[in-house]
Amino acid sequence: MKKTALFLACCIGLMFFASCKKGEPTISIATGTQYVNPNTQVFSGDQITVGFSTTGENLTKIEMNASQNGTVIYTNTLSIDNESSYLYAHSFNINAIGTVTITGIVTDAQGRTATKSFDINCYEKPNAKFIGHYEGEALITGSYDAEISNMDPMHDDFVDQPFATVVDMVSGDNINEVLATIVIEEQSNTVKGTVDGDKVTFEGINTTYNMTYQGFSVPLNMTYNIVGTLNDGKLNLEGDCQGNGDFNLYIVSGTVKIQGTIGGSLNKTR
Repeated sequence: MKKTALFLACCIGLMFFASCKKGEPTISIATGTQYVNPNTQVFSGDQITVGFSTTGENLTKIEMNASQNGTVIYTNTLSIDNESSYLYAHSFNINAIGTVTITGIVTDAQGRTATKSFDINCYEKPNAKFIGHYEGEALITGSYDAEISNMDPMHDDFVDQPFATVVDMVSGDNINEVLATIVIEEQSNTVKGTVDGDKVTFEGINTTYNMTYQGFSVPLNMTYNIVGTLNDGKLNLEGDCQGNGDFNLYIVSGTVKIQGTIGGSLNKTR
């Protein structure tokens, strides 16, 4: 008799336990290439899509938050109408560097909840550190050659000839690309730059420069190839330049050619 009573009590307890568990909400990470998953690597500022699959009885609310070091940096809440299953998908821009924890919480009409968390890794975009305004002087060391009518050919060398230079950089179309406005001696040029580590290599710049030579103003067609390296807030320059130009003044005409290497440093002001 005692064994029968004990058996019935166990059965009733199991039935009660099962009835309590029935319909409790569940939540899992949604799979698919459109969603971020555990340890996904993203860049700060990117738009990401978070997905959670949920089931239960009378689901009423889904919450999602992104946190870093215990501080919530983004949150979203969605009310749903007593659903038995729901696929939550939400896109937002993640602005962080380091490990970010994504947490999903689903709640049913009885106030029961289920929670799921996972981590993603956020990195600074390679081009982000270059964004800003730089100004100073480019220093050009080289030589020029001139052939002037009724005169012997001329050659001269120069060292650290300063050229006022301003560089403004913003994000390009790709994560390792910048778009730069480079002003050299008041001539403005818009070019792309490719970032590799602490270096940015700019497209060749084609511009003009009015050179005064032997009292003559000679417009030179100049080409600059410039690489900038970041170091302690400065953009250190290297590269080369070459140019040529013709002039014809009264009875005097000639050709001037210039070539040199580029150095110098620009300060980041903002």
